[in-house]
Amino acid sequence: MLTVVVNGLFTGLVYGLLAVGLVVVYRGSRIINFAYGETGMIGAFAFSELWVAHHVPLVIAVVLGVLLSAAVGAATELALVRPLRGQPPLNAMVGTLAVAALILAYASRRWGLNPHFLPPLVKGHGLRLGSVSVSPTQLLILGTSALVLGGLWALYRYGSFGLRLRATALDPMAAGLVGVNTEVTSAATWALAGALAGVSGILIAPSVAFSVFFISTLLLRSVAAALVGGLTSISGAFTAGIVLGVAEAVIGYVSPVRGIVEVVLAAFVIVLLLVRPAGLVRSAY
Repeated sequence: MLTVVVNGLFTGLVYGLLAVGLVVVYRGSRIINFAYGETGMIGAFAFSELWVAHHVPLVIAVVLGVLLSAAVGAATELALVRPLRGQPPLNAMVGTLAVAALILAYASRRWGLNPHFLPPLVKGHGLRLGSVSVSPTQLLILGTSALVLGGLWALYRYGSFGLRLRATALDPMAAGLVGVNTEVTSAATWALAGALAGVSGILIAPSVAFSVFFISTLLLRSVAAALVGGLTSISGAFTAGIVLGVAEAVIGYVSPVRGIVEVVLAAFVIVLLLVRPAGLVRSAY
């Protein structure tokens, strides 16, 4: 059981990173990006093609894959969200579904629908803590999560750009009146979230048989985690992602019923929206 919990913990770290990207977008534009999974997927597939098929060095392939996801995020803001600014947020959210369909159509034609397999990103013996083994990939996920969360905290807390992000999120009109270029800030927010999706996709790809749908299937989990923080708390969403990862592993271990995890998560989301739509966690970060 301890091994199950530890594996769930590291899976939850990826769920947390995905949830953080959703929160970053929502804080900046009050929109849930339903193309978020596909944004990360295309970056992960681009990384896979560069690294495996074209033998591009690992670090360069990772950077290019993340940059592609960031570019897709920024393009979504420029082509869809910005023209619909001033319209009800639902219009843009529905539009992100169309963006997701377009990305899926392109990815399906380029890479097909069959699962792909990646070798581990890092090799080695990992760590052994008593009866629990921690793989090098899991250590990489842990280190990357710490760097991402620490970087976001510093960005939002101390960086001038982070202050502009916060100002735009709180009141775009007032931020514009004091000289903040809200259009650039909005595009940068979507690019940042796209980069987070790319990082998450690349981290989890070697651990699964990944297809063009592989991050989309995790969207329910990341949305559930983000809702715990009311779609505004980065730390709350990340923590909830970890808890969901552990809960998923434990439920899957003790229950033989196929699909029970999805049922429990869906029920949790419905109850949370009915009982506490503002989320369970209130935090400035």
